[in-house]
Amino acid sequence: MILEALRRAYPDRVEGVEWKDGDWTIQIRGDFFYWAHGRLLPPKARDRWSDYRPYVFYTYPQEPNNPATFSKEKIEALRKQGDSESRQRGLDHQLSFQAALYGGSTRAVIEDHLVQVSLFGKSVSVHERIQKPLQRINQRILELSKTSTAVAEFLRGIKSIDGYNWREIRGTQRKSFHSWGLAVDILPKKLEGKAIYWEWERERNENWMILPLQERWTPPATVIEAFEAEGFIWGGKWDLYDDMHFEYRPELFEIRKIFSAVGGIDPLRSLWSR
Repeated sequence: MILEALRRAYPDRVEGVEWKDGDWTIQIRGDFFYWAHGRLLPPKARDRWSDYRPYVFYTYPQEPNNPATFSKEKIEALRKQGDSESRQRGLDHQLSFQAALYGGSTRAVIEDHLVQVSLFGKSVSVHERIQKPLQRINQRILELSKTSTAVAEFLRGIKSIDGYNWREIRGTQRKSFHSWGLAVDILPKKLEGKAIYWEWERERNENWMILPLQERWTPPATVIEAFEAEGFIWGGKWDLYDDMHFEYRPELFEIRKIFSAVGGIDPLRSLWSR
């Protein structure tokens, strides 16, 4: 199911999905990767699957979870998940699959795939794969700004937009989607006291995980929808919220379609760990 979602999302890269050597595999440009308990590993690393962090799959939600509904157990789990030591100790991904899917794993190779895109009046460096989707988003939002006061104010309030940045996810040793040039962060000029990123909020509020949604900065719903229509997920729908962050993950929308087709069953909840 998950490998099929990847095949649908990246038809130009994925050549096939098949059962091979006792496991499901996905083929990209002649190379096979084994499911290997969700790790997506090349043959040489298949037997060492427990050394690696699973590739992150989940059912992308329609709306953010309401912190007011969180149980005590969930609150403590999120507190532990956000602990700096715990995040540093976490396993890393084996990057061969991502390298095949996105066209490289080193800084030099990835930078050969970068292009400059104009997004909301800012020049942003991104992976060539998301150039056209971002251009369509830009056109859609500029059109909406002519009739929507909220969208026009959002555009006027943008301080900067960050794209490619070869780095780890803050507080971890894992590669950020910014390192592939597949994510953008939209930073406003003013937050007016609102939270935008869970880790920044944690520095001033030990109960960052139950901050009410209305006390977080968010883009207008039509902006979020425009990004989602082009295969980008919004970090404001994560429990470890990152409301400025949009990340290209078209396979997650394909997973949602597949689950919808089979009656909404969600076997992936236990696989989601951010």
